[in-house]
Amino acid sequence: MPIDATDSLYGEPVLPNATVLDFWRWGFGDLSDDDVKGFFAEWLGPKRLGGNSVRRVSWANSDVITPGKTRIEVKSAAYWQSWKYVGEDGLPLTQPTYSPKDDKSRIRFAGLKARDAVNIAKDGGIPSFKSDFYVFALQRETDLSKWNALDLTQWEFYWVPVCKLIEFGYASISLKTLQAHFDSLSANELAVVGRSAIAAFEASRNA
Repeated sequence: MPIDATDSLYGEPVLPNATVLDFWRWGFGDLSDDDVKGFFAEWLGPKRLGGNSVRRVSWANSDVITPGKTRIEVKSAAYWQSWKYVGEDGLPLTQPTYSPKDDKSRIRFAGLKARDAVNIAKDGGIPSFKSDFYVFALQRETDLSKWNALDLTQWEFYWVPVCKLIEFGYASISLKTLQAHFDSLSANELAVVGRSAIAAFEASRNA
């Protein structure tokens, strides 16, 4: 049952004057953290594509489900992650030695296939593609002093139908492959291309 804030632990009040915002700032305030960046990209997807997600469901088969039931998976990557410039005590490193340029040829989006999290018997537990479309989002800013996840001009996106991933047969895909086969999209272009593709897909499915 929920802990009453008037209870005590080791003689101290439980969470005195604490708020959910305090918790969010502590656990999720760093948008360049690998995990949090992924959550941010999953939140950004519905904002650009018109999904109906009211909250993040960590075990869902798809990150975005449109009102018309089109499923979209969002994968993200970045040249900068906080572990490259923040120490384990949470304080900035005096002199980060890492250069994001070292990773340009190694950026890869993994986890394209997964077991069915809703109906285990549906696919026999064999990993497979769960979405109709995949969005690959790269935070491409290499200057740490300018890095800002909320600046959408620092992002590039790739819109990929699942049929293309099936054709490739990949369980993961590199940025190099995406750049060779698909157009790089701005946030605004993603909204236009994505919504158009979703509308055509749903019209075809409902015909």
